[in-house]
Amino acid sequence: MTFSKLVKTARWGAGLVAMCLAAACQSQPETLVVEAVAPAEPVEPVTVATALDTAEPEGPVVNQWGGIVPDAKPTTPIDNGALGEIE
Repeated sequence: MTFSKLVKTARWGAGLVAMCLAAACQSQPETLVVEAVAPAEPVEPVTVATALDTAEPEGPVVNQWGGIVPDAKPTTPIDNGALGEIE
């Protein structure tokens, strides 16, 4: 190894060490501290329904996508909760 290559390698190593030391010495970001304050007025509890409305709606029942829910049951028998054979 020649003397110039040794000097270049030493300079490169010293530069790398200097960059690592400079990165290690960076200051920490400031921490933002916020104090939580209780609300001025007490919060009222949520009311819960105690009686269920079991009245049947008049007219067709509409699902959440706007489709009509049929009242009829399937005409073909369903075995053990599975669909029957396709014919």
